[in-house]
Amino acid sequence: MDSKFSHKAWAQGFSGINYPLLADFHPKGAVAKAYGLWLDGPGIGDRATVMIGKDGKVLWAESVGPGGARVPGDLLTKAKELAQ
Repeated sequence: MDSKFSHKAWAQGFSGINYPLLADFHPKGAVAKAYGLWLDGPGIGDRATVMIGKDGKVLWAESVGPGGARVPGDLLTKAKELAQ
């Protein structure tokens, strides 16, 4: 649910990712809700990564929970693997 500005900075940190990143910033949580990743109690989206193909189908998803950590390099590796 980071902003498009946060995603832009993240992508630039990987030498310029050239595919779109979705920012679920406003309306807050609309996409998280659509994918079942919205946590009603705290009113936040689950910390998750969902990779979607050009056809709109989910290729891969992983949730690490609200306090969980993701490894950006691992996500980049997964994205490259799915792009093949």
